[in-house]
Amino acid sequence: MTISFDDVLNENRDRVFNLLFRLTSDYHTSEDLFQETFLKVYRGLDNFDGKSRVSTWVYTIALNVFRDHVRKRRWGLLPSGRAHSNNQDADADETFSPEDDLMRQEERTLLQKTLNGLRTTLRVPTVLYYIDGLSIRDIMEVTGRTHTDIRVSLHRARKIIKTKWEALQ
Repeated sequence: MTISFDDVLNENRDRVFNLLFRLTSDYHTSEDLFQETFLKVYRGLDNFDGKSRVSTWVYTIALNVFRDHVRKRRWGLLPSGRAHSNNQDADADETFSPEDDLMRQEERTLLQKTLNGLRTTLRVPTVLYYIDGLSIRDIMEVTGRTHTDIRVSLHRARKIIKTKWEALQ
C-alpha cells in the first residue's frame, strides 16, 4: 500500500492547521507547527504501518509537535506567542447580517479565550472531540489516554466552559 504525501497533505491540511491554531491561538506559531508536523509526516511516511487511519497518525504527530512546543516554551527555549484574532473559518455559504456576523465573531472570540484558559489536558480532547469531530476511540489513539480519562476531561471542560459562558451572559 503506497501512500502519496500529496494526498496525505491535501486530505489533512485544514484539520491539522485548525487543530494547531485552536491549541495555540497564534497564527504564526500554528504555521510553524504545521510545517514541522508535515515535515515529520513526510519523513515518516515510508514507516507508516497502516495499523491506524492515516488521519489518526497525522493527528498524533501534530499533537506530539504541539506538546514539544509547549515543553520548549515552558523551559524558556521559545518565546511565548502573540494571539492573533484573524480567525477566518466562518462558513462561506451562509449569509448573515452585519450584526449577526459581529455576534458570531464575538462568540467565537469568547469561546477561543475560554478554550485557551483550559489546561492542555482538558483543551486537547475538547478541541479534538467538539471541533474536529473525532470519536473518543480516535482521541484515545491520538493522545494515548484512557477512555475514562478522556470522558472525565470532556465533562470537566464542559462544566468550565458552561460556567464561564453563563457568567458572560
